[in-house]
Amino acid sequence: MDKKISKATMSRFPVYLKALRKMQHEGKETCLSSELFEITGIQDTTIRRDFTYLSKTDNFGRRGRGYDVKHLIDGLSEVLGLGLDESIILIGVGNLGSAILKYNRWQYTVGKIVCGYDMDKNKEGERFGVKICHIDKLEETFPSDCKIAILAISENVQGTVDRLMKLGIKGIVDFTHSHFMVQEGVEVQTVDVVVAIQELVIKMKSNDQE
Repeated sequence: MDKKISKATMSRFPVYLKALRKMQHEGKETCLSSELFEITGIQDTTIRRDFTYLSKTDNFGRRGRGYDVKHLIDGLSEVLGLGLDESIILIGVGNLGSAILKYNRWQYTVGKIVCGYDMDKNKEGERFGVKICHIDKLEETFPSDCKIAILAISENVQGTVDRLMKLGIKGIVDFTHSHFMVQEGVEVQTVDVVVAIQELVIKMKSNDQE
């Protein structure tokens, strides 16, 4: 694409994608920007402007008749480089890891967890429909097409990350609260509830001062 997409627009694309895949799952073939606004809270004008960055815009729909849901999903997936069947692995099936497995609601966004790993041999088997293996079997059971790993462990974090990178992992969702290094080309998304609450309090105080 010729037009450079801003970080703000890129950050909204996954939100649209989740809403649209949910619509598709419910059988909707077209949607209005006003419907997307109701689901996402993003203003209609912003939605329409963001969609102009997608290729083959003419195929998405006509004004007043709505957007073609499938074409939008294809366009967003193309930009984000995501597939509906993206394979994800989970490292650590303790309390947090089990909660993540149970909360498997990203079926409308990027795919699903296909395998979990833990250092406790008693957890081998299946949990919430997902196969659980011992961490020692990571290399021999690793899904060959997997590029994303969720880290929910507290021990040997760097060593585990090193093993994951050798297997071709390119994206890590980090729940560890531990510092670790990754090689160039590997992205890390840290999930920190404390930081999220701090940011929320700052926003609340900012609203009170307006």
